[in-house]
Amino acid sequence: METFDFIAAGAAGAEVRGVLSAADELALDRALEKKGLLLKHASVVDARGSRSRARFTRDELVTFTTQLATVTGAGIPIIEGLQGIGKRLASPPARELVERLVVSLEAGGSLSEAMAPFPRVFPPIYRASVRAGEASGALDAILQRLAKFLEWSRAMRATAVQALIYPAILFCAILGLIALLLLFVLPKIMGLFPDGAELPWQTEVVLTASNALRGCWFLVAGAAVGVAFGAVAAWRVPRVKRAVFAGLLQVPKLGPLMQKLAMSRFASTASTLHGAGCDVFTMLEIASESCGNAALEAAFARATTRIRKGSSISAAFEQEPLLDPLLCQMIHVGEQAGALDMALAKVAEYYDDEIPRAVKKFLSLLEPCILLGAGGVVAFILMAAVMPLFQLYENIG
Repeated sequence: METFDFIAAGAAGAEVRGVLSAADELALDRALEKKGLLLKHASVVDARGSRSRARFTRDELVTFTTQLATVTGAGIPIIEGLQGIGKRLASPPARELVERLVVSLEAGGSLSEAMAPFPRVFPPIYRASVRAGEASGALDAILQRLAKFLEWSRAMRATAVQALIYPAILFCAILGLIALLLLFVLPKIMGLFPDGAELPWQTEVVLTASNALRGCWFLVAGAAVGVAFGAVAAWRVPRVKRAVFAGLLQVPKLGPLMQKLAMSRFASTASTLHGAGCDVFTMLEIASESCGNAALEAAFARATTRIRKGSSISAAFEQEPLLDPLLCQMIHVGEQAGALDMALAKVAEYYDDEIPRAVKKFLSLLEPCILLGAGGVVAFILMAAVMPLFQLYENIG
């Protein structure tokens, strides 16, 4: 599928502009013809959905979704409602995005089709929910669910960032201290000794590192850049990414926290999509992609393959050791009761309560580990700097 900017002629000869996704220009022409429009010009736009700056920030998307749910729930026609929402938006890119949605709707497209050319603004879960809401006639209720889900996602992101601020500052401060010792303190101390003096092996190691940083910093920087580019390239290989995530899941404290975060994202997304009326396979595909863990995403994909062959969701999930047994148990209960979305919502609520405690446990281990590891490095550098002084005093004595 490609995204086209098009100009078409309406029934009365009026010019209509819009954005629409189609396999090719011929498919676009046929789609517009079904809507009573005659294609005059079309051009492919980039993967972001347009050449313009049309976009929403995360906060604007939450506000837009809430307002659109209110408008549709009040019975206001969606085009009229979008025009009113656009007038109240302060950001020019946000207003432009709403204008493009209105143009696509006026051209005869649905709201989900109008959102399709903007995948970075409206993620798959958003578009799938809107599409299901349009099909079921409960778009306002679905949009309310989406607004709550977006609020939850924003709160989770804020919690993660806030939890990592102190360890990040601590790590950067310790790196700065180590660089200060290697670049300035140690060379001053070594200046007290004549060239060729016999030094302890600890001092030789630290002095070699100091000389490399001071004299060959461009080589060190180049090596660091090379390692960074290599890591990024390796990260794009699915097998490597899955292996890294699978290894991280085995790390004490960190592994259980990552699993809870992934299970929470999966359960929240799946609950929203199932409540919106999406089919099981669409729900599983989008929810597994949203979990944020490549190893668990692969586990969900294997389970989905079993479900396509006739297995129940809970039975397929139970065969994957990486998945939390609680999720499998709650899905089994939801299948038996015919209320899968409610069961998934309960699982998400449990994880939302459990994740802050898991974060505290992880940080209670991470901070001492950073301090002990950095303290050991600093102590080694200081010992390497002080030991030659002791030898000097002994020789003088």
